Order: sequence, then structure tokens, then C-alpha cells
Amino acid sequence: MDQSQFTYTRFRLSDDRQTVFFEYALQHADQTYQLTEQIKFPLPLQDTPEQQRSLRALHLALGVSYYKIFLPPRIVQPYAMDQAEADFWNDIWRNGLGEFLYVNKLPLERLASFSAQDGLRFEGQMSAAGTGAVLGIGGGKDSIVAGELLKSLDIPLTGFVMATGEQLGQAGAVAQTMQIGLQALQRQLDKQLLDLQEQPGAYKGHIPISLIFGLVGTALAIASGSAYVVVANEASASIPRTMWDDRAVNHQWSKSFGFEQKLQSFIHESITGHVTYFSAVRQLSSIGVAKLFATLPQYFEVFTSDNFVFRIDPARRPAGRWSLESPKSLSSYLLLAPWLSDEEVQRIFTIDFLDQPALEQLFLELTGVEGEPPLDCVGTVEELVFSVNLLAASGRYRDTALMKLAVERGVVQDKDWQHELQTLLALQPDQAVPSELHDAVTAYLQHGVTA
Repeated sequence: MDQSQFTYTRFRLSDDRQTVFFEYALQHADQTYQLTEQIKFPLPLQDTPEQQRSLRALHLALGVSYYKIFLPPRIVQPYAMDQAEADFWNDIWRNGLGEFLYVNKLPLERLASFSAQDGLRFEGQMSAAGTGAVLGIGGGKDSIVAGELLKSLDIPLTGFVMATGEQLGQAGAVAQTMQIGLQALQRQLDKQLLDLQEQPGAYKGHIPISLIFGLVGTALAIASGSAYVVVANEASASIPRTMWDDRAVNHQWSKSFGFEQKLQSFIHESITGHVTYFSAVRQLSSIGVAKLFATLPQYFEVFTSDNFVFRIDPARRPAGRWSLESPKSLSSYLLLAPWLSDEEVQRIFTIDFLDQPALEQLFLELTGVEGEPPLDCVGTVEELVFSVNLLAASGRYRDTALMKLAVERGVVQDKDWQHELQTLLALQPDQAVPSELHDAVTAYLQHGVTA
């Protein structure tokens, strides 16, 4: 019988209450590995039950990076957990690791389960309600649109970014342009992780990183007395890209509306009733985000949507803000170009992505012509085909390699695209904006897509 298991040991704080150490034990093939991940917060954490509950949740979430290495059949954890919470974590694992199972061709049954149990509790009264918002900033166009929206509502605002290593991407430049403070959290993975992943029988793959980001933001909001943890996940993040084991696989599942609802409820029920997690741009498609961003030229030279800039190894990062290897770079180019002048496109990207023959296969995948769209945070096939046709109708870029390919392979279609334009700019019904902000947020977005 397989005696392997993954154990959540404990979390502990440094004397200054800014660094949290999350400890685990991974037992596999008669070996036990003691693992510690740490996160340094930019301010001291509170000594309150709800702050402890936020770290308990973060302890459970961070464990996925280590559990998935060998997928032991048993999870052991020290916390009291009712059936509703066990169901929450099991759902997070099954959906958040959907791409991981797909890439490694593993059945859902390989995942261990959480169960209801008695254990350690962090009980106590809630603290007073906070004010203002902490906004997750990755340096991309979505969080920029969200930030400008919140500023228009006069909500006190601070940005936050989670860095693995010293690399903050473009977050600092974006926050400076937005004229808000930026709280940088330093995440340090256990140094054994990379070596363990190279052992025979070990697995690699995508984890629900936005779960961790949301819970880090929640801990920060409690520490800083903020009322909202705001992210910038648009409507198309909810759309699965493929199937595996009779289940939909969505690279962006932890950015989806379903996840947003689950995490918002979990925070209110299990951590604090005074912090609300939500996406400010959920009602927009990627097309809507692109249209709003195109009206913010002050950010054109400071943002990036290329996540390769966050690579831990400096030698593997692009020299500039964009790279030809990143599907997100080409996707962003296609989404933004129809709403910008040629000069603005050049100012942003400096590279003419449409005149790169090396990107032909990626272009065909993104537009649904050949192969499967990459498992990345890119526009949907519908959104990208629409964008290509807007460019074609304008007569722009007709002599570039990818526009010629688009004509040859039928991506460019001779039809009226007004219906698609109206559909893609219409506000979507799914949203989890707090009731006190709903009308103002909706009015801002509606004005943006119709202006």
C-alpha cells in the first residue's frame, strides 16, 4: 500500500510580523522532504483571528505547488474544516489543476481529497470594517483599466504585486503612472522545488496562481485595513479552451467568474466579512478592455502583457517589454491594433508582430484555423478573428506576412461585422461587484464601450 502523503505542518511569523513561513512535509518513496515557502509582506501583519484565518487559507493554497510534484494519495492538514470548506478546496484542486492533469495526461482520480475534520481553529470577533481598495497590478492593460475605473469613483487605492524573486515586471512603472502607491510582496519558493521536479516520476504544470494572488491580497487588505481586493479579470477568462477526462480545461480557471464567486464567498464565510474580492472589469470582453485601454495613452510606454518578463531567471527574460515567443504578446497586438493609430501601435510594441513569418503557426492557432489555441491568457478565437477582420476592413497591414496569411487561410471574411462588434462591446451579465459599487462601476464601463 502506498504510504506517500502530503502534510501541511504549520505557518509561523517572523518577530517583526512581516515574513510568514509556510511549512510542509512531502513523503514519497520512503523519503520525507521538509519544505518551507516564505512570503514577506510590505507591512506588519495584525495579531487578530481574521489575519490568522487569512494565513491559514494561504497555507492551504500555497501547498499546491509542492503537492503536485508527486501527487501523493493522502493529504494531512491540522485545521478544523467542515464539509462545505472541504468541498471548496476539492473543487479548487479539481478545476485549478485541470490543465495540469491535461498536460500530464492524468485522471482526476489521481488527486487526493480534503475531508471534514476537527482541528486547529482561529476563532474570534471580526475587526472593524476597512476602507479603500488594494488593486492587483501585473503591469498589463486589464489592471490599468480597473485602476482608472476605481480612481474615477474616488476610492482610496493602493496597488500590490507578488514577486517571485526581485522581478516586478512593469508593475512599478504602471503604479507610478497611475499615481498610487505599490505594495510589493516577495514570495520565495522552497529551494528544493526545482530539484524535486527533476526526479523520476515527478510532475510539472500549471497551478491556480490567481487563487494565491487573491488570498495574498486578502491578507494584505486585512493588514492595511482595506475593504476590497480588486483584480482585473474580464469575461472571456471564463471560457474553457479544451477538454480532458470529460471535464472542461481552462488555463484561466482561477480568473473565471465561477472561481471569483467561490473565492468571494469563501473569504466572507471563512476569513472575514469585511473584505470583498472581485474583478472590476468582469463585464467586459477582451475587446471592451482593449477599447478602454486605447483611451489611456499615458500608459502606452510603460505597460506590458508579456508574462515572460516575470521569469525568475534574468537570462530568460525578454530584452524589452515584448517578445516574439509569448502568445500573449501577439494576442495583445491583435486586440489593441484596431483601436490605435499606426503610430500608437509602434509606440507601444516597437515590433511589427504582423510582419513576423516566424509567428505564422501561432497566428493560425490563436485564430482557430489550425491546432489548438495555446493554454495561456490570450483572447478567444472569436475576439482575435474579429480583431483581424477590423484591421483588414481598414486596409491596414495588408502587405504584412500574417495579414496575407489571414486572407489565404480564410480568417479574413467578406461580411458585415457590426453584429459581432455590438456583441463584443456589450456588457456581460456575469459580475460580482459589491452592491454599493455596482451602479457606478457599470456606468463607467458602459460609457467606455459606447464612447
